[in-house]
Amino acid sequence: MVKGLTIGHRGDVIERVEKRSTTLELLAVSGSLEVTRQHVEAGRHFYLYAADDWSGFELLYILEGELTVDDEVSEPVVLRPGDFVYHNGLPERVYFRVGPDTEFLMVSSSPSFHMMRDGVEDIAEMARTVEEKDSATEGHCWRLDRLAVLTGEKLGLSGEELIDLSYGAYLHDVGKVRVPDEILGKEASLTDEEWEQMKRHPDHGAEILGEREFLGRAAEIVRAHHERYDGTGYPNGLKGHAIPIGARIIAVVDTYDAITSARPYQPALAKSEAIEELKAHAGTQFDPRVVRAFLLVIENEEDEADGGAD
Repeated sequence: MVKGLTIGHRGDVIERVEKRSTTLELLAVSGSLEVTRQHVEAGRHFYLYAADDWSGFELLYILEGELTVDDEVSEPVVLRPGDFVYHNGLPERVYFRVGPDTEFLMVSSSPSFHMMRDGVEDIAEMARTVEEKDSATEGHCWRLDRLAVLTGEKLGLSGEELIDLSYGAYLHDVGKVRVPDEILGKEASLTDEEWEQMKRHPDHGAEILGEREFLGRAAEIVRAHHERYDGTGYPNGLKGHAIPIGARIIAVVDTYDAITSARPYQPALAKSEAIEELKAHAGTQFDPRVVRAFLLVIENEEDEADGGAD
């Protein structure tokens, strides 16, 4: 071993944290400098902090996959293996969309890794708490997150809107942790009193997310995800475009996933039946424009699956 030289192999990391779509690995630290490897799942969105939130040097070097700089003003910039970007303090956040699964190195001033780690761990823990509380929701949060973001893209959302939508979809049921187990797991019909307790979970969820500043906008999406387009939903009876677009998207995706997933009290139904349900309630329960966008997402996924089978 050469004196002063540290050799690391693929699995050697100082610290590692992950949730389903993102893995962060702290590889090296020297003084105020950190080297992190990050793997992000296809179709995800993330941002680099503005100087108001965190100021320091940051370099991203693409190892594999593809990142697109999400800029509504200029032409998209696509980064591929061997490409890199860096800065020393940004005037505003910069958003990226991940193409295929992507891995990149990040060289940055500390405490960059621990800021990212804390956010990832916090979100993963909240989702894990919901799934432990209600085992029927296992995998549900992740599926909603993925399908909601794809639908948001079809509707022209970008940057901050898509990240807030992702948080809101992934954590939409977090308020159920405050619903009594005997109500949450009840297979028979709920009494009126029990149903009133169940209907409080969007407000509970918004309160939980609202305790974290970076989830403030996602909190309002969570609060409204059981509102109905015709104004007959809960908790506040919002109608039409008074309902945040993120909540209107989650309402559609949540219904589709609930119908097509097996639950203790009902078997999974065919995708075609879920699609007919969405069409039948477009304009009453659901925003018709969101339903159309979501159906395009489903059609695209089926086309890709058929193509992969050939």
